[in-house]
Amino acid sequence: MTTALFAGTRSQRAVPGSEVEGATAALGREAVVNSVLEELRNEESNGVILVGDYGVGKTFIAREIIEHIGPDVLVLSLRCTSVTARMEFGALNPIMADLGEMPPDNPLVVLRSVTQLLKDRAKGRSIVLFVDNIHQADERSAMVITQLAATGVVFLLAASESLPAAPSEIVGLWRDGLIKRVDVDAFTEVETGQWLEALLGAKVSKSAVRALWAGGGGNPRFLEVIIHEQVTAGTLVKREGIWIVTGAPFACGPGSIDTVMAAFRSVSAGERTVAELLALSGGLPLNQLMALCDGEHVDSLQQRGYLVVDHHESATVRLANRLMEQVLRAQVPTGHSRELLGMVQRSMDSASGPGGMSFDLAAWAIDCGIPLDDEAAIAAAHDATTAGFPGEALRIANTVSRRPRQAGRVTETVRALVALGEYAKARSVAFDPDLELGHLPLAEWTELMLLRCGLSRGQEHAGFDPFDILEQVRQRLDAEEAVAGPSGGDVPGNAGDGTVPSLLGEELAMATVKQLMHAGRYYEAALELERLYRNGSSGMRTRAAHWLVGAWILTGRVTDAFNVAEEIGLRELPPDMSGDIPRISDSALMFAVVVSLTAEGPTPGLSRAPACTFVGARFTAYEELAEGLVDACCGRADKALEHLVPVASQLAQLGESGTHALACAAIAYAYALKGDIDIAWLHLNEVPAAPASSRLVGVGCRYFVELATAELSSADKAIVRLLAMADQERQFRTATVEMMLCHAAVRLGSAVSAQRLVAVASRVKGPLSRICEAFGKGLMARNVTTLLEAAGAAANQGDDLLARDVARAALRIANENADREGGRLAQQLIREGVLRLGRVRVTSEDGQVLTVREQEIAAEAASGESNKAIAAKMHISVRTVEGHLYQVYSKLRVTSRNELRAALE
Repeated sequence: MTTALFAGTRSQRAVPGSEVEGATAALGREAVVNSVLEELRNEESNGVILVGDYGVGKTFIAREIIEHIGPDVLVLSLRCTSVTARMEFGALNPIMADLGEMPPDNPLVVLRSVTQLLKDRAKGRSIVLFVDNIHQADERSAMVITQLAATGVVFLLAASESLPAAPSEIVGLWRDGLIKRVDVDAFTEVETGQWLEALLGAKVSKSAVRALWAGGGGNPRFLEVIIHEQVTAGTLVKREGIWIVTGAPFACGPGSIDTVMAAFRSVSAGERTVAELLALSGGLPLNQLMALCDGEHVDSLQQRGYLVVDHHESATVRLANRLMEQVLRAQVPTGHSRELLGMVQRSMDSASGPGGMSFDLAAWAIDCGIPLDDEAAIAAAHDATTAGFPGEALRIANTVSRRPRQAGRVTETVRALVALGEYAKARSVAFDPDLELGHLPLAEWTELMLLRCGLSRGQEHAGFDPFDILEQVRQRLDAEEAVAGPSGGDVPGNAGDGTVPSLLGEELAMATVKQLMHAGRYYEAALELERLYRNGSSGMRTRAAHWLVGAWILTGRVTDAFNVAEEIGLRELPPDMSGDIPRISDSALMFAVVVSLTAEGPTPGLSRAPACTFVGARFTAYEELAEGLVDACCGRADKALEHLVPVASQLAQLGESGTHALACAAIAYAYALKGDIDIAWLHLNEVPAAPASSRLVGVGCRYFVELATAELSSADKAIVRLLAMADQERQFRTATVEMMLCHAAVRLGSAVSAQRLVAVASRVKGPLSRICEAFGKGLMARNVTTLLEAAGAAANQGDDLLARDVARAALRIANENADREGGRLAQQLIREGVLRLGRVRVTSEDGQVLTVREQEIAAEAASGESNKAIAAKMHISVRTVEGHLYQVYSKLRVTSRNELRAALE
């Protein structure tokens, strides 16, 4: 095709406030739109077929493309449906209506007539024919459309849920290279976040982004419906200008039902059975599903994007997202549901007995009125909570008998309540005085006691002492081991070979580690963790390794921690948290703070919960907090605020007072760095004097408070308090934290603390400690070269704030010693650091920093441009250029363009 198809590229339209209605799925689809527009420009191209799942936004994208097309092109649109698919030339009916009386039984006659009609309408213009849902085109319409595209009468813009589902003639055009396939995928999590912020007109917390993304599978149509329903239900709320999730499970309302059922409206009866089986079962092994259903039906649904195959453990087929499961499950009548359950049960491998029943199958059986035995119900409740569906876990656990020796019901009820954030209810169940603990088998008693320990953490003021509980468990395990002897004996709950007591001892050790970490006794925790890492069972070794990395970082063995992380294949930590956590080398202190957050939870194994649940939202918020804290530590104020502002609102909503205080303190520091004094004070005043949290979270909070205070008012007072905190860390034997506090004091101007910084840094193994040691030695010796090397090393580590502060010290000493070259190099490091940090406040300590206009002129001059050429390019006078260059030369301490070029490299 040859024509100018464009009237110009429009700017992306704004989406108002919280108006979700009418939003376009073309937001975030610039790459797809541009790819199609490029084909429209291609004279040899006959068309494009957009391929993507139902609801990913193919129609919206096509409309976006059409809006770019200029007036010199005739655009015609056809929409194929299940109704038109049953009619000859049904898809072409809107065009053929203008042909008058004509027998529509000869495709060649129809093709000639339609071709002439289109040419008459176009009046010499090019034609773009948009055919939506072309996979539902009737056979004869497909033949005509194919010929129109193949002969170049039209440029075909088609949309289909899958390429194999499209008519064979259209597939032939693609196979022959006449039309191009452009895939429209569901949004990634990052794309979902960008789309949501454009759609909602405000920041969205990472917890909310992940919850919505997972709920709708990244499908824009599902996402829009889910947003509407969660706003209505109050599970997605706006607090202080930030959209956050409340931690309550997402609602599933009429909009979700209509959208999902619309997606399945065109499927066959056999395909519907496949979808219902997967919805009710939560997913089935591929071989089992193929034994139950026709393979063609499975393939067809997979091609449409309705199914996914999870290869994590074995090939398991699931529906594309949980929303589909939830809606379809509710639509199956009870009688039919019971028939399908019978099919699944008969096909199950005899090796997977009741204990192997998934929580979805257990819930399915309960819905059908089929009772579960206690063992299967307890296992299913455990799996439901771990998978992030504590509501289902409670429902399943309630079917368990209330026999005195049946602690499984109590244990799983407590775990589910914790996952729902119902800590008070969980404590009332776990500490119920009517529980007959003496009747419980050893394993069940131990598990319940360790849950009690976790729930007691941070509740010492209310009469709970987790260390007392741990001691009770230790005494009983020791007593049981003494009675059982080396062979294991017949202790209740014992496997007879000593395995169970051994594993229970490991769980006790891990619970003890968590409590030690919470209390700040990291050195003791590290000793216990090293033992577990070296001698524990395989599963325990991996868990211990995660925690050991954090404990060793705190106690100064940073290099050893890195080695363990390498050994177990970890690059991004902390433990039990998924997602993109910043590298531990960025900030050892902040990494350790985030590690300690995992000790806050009373029970392990819940971090895989979906972000729409309380625990899932909490762990996702910790990820976002970690990213913000590292950026704040390294002085990247704007980037820090991008994470910290939304996560502060999210943590407040979840009732996380300690981490909310930490976020507020870091926000105050970031704003102080930027020079936004009033906003910094506002957030600083939100930080409580003693936030309820683990000890290390409290230390991190006070660390940022003092740094913010130094920027806002008195650096001297902040130095005194930082050094006092360092004294406390020495008592706790946390050398890395002591070093961080000392070097913060030195950076703020406490030169007398340089010797202490050198001493403590020498006890810490790791890259940051070497920088701190060089910083202290350089100050003590007033050695500019040493300081410059330390500043360069800090910059290479990504800590631009530390690099700037060390370079400031070098500049001060160079000026005092009239060291012109050292001053120039220090000034260059400061300037580079300030540029990388972004919008941070510049002070007199930064020496002579170029203005924006001076930077522009300096760059032009360094590239070889003459003063006259610079003046012409920037629309200013030559004298103005000369004046700015005089200031540049003076500030950078250079005398020629060659020196200027070297200074700016």
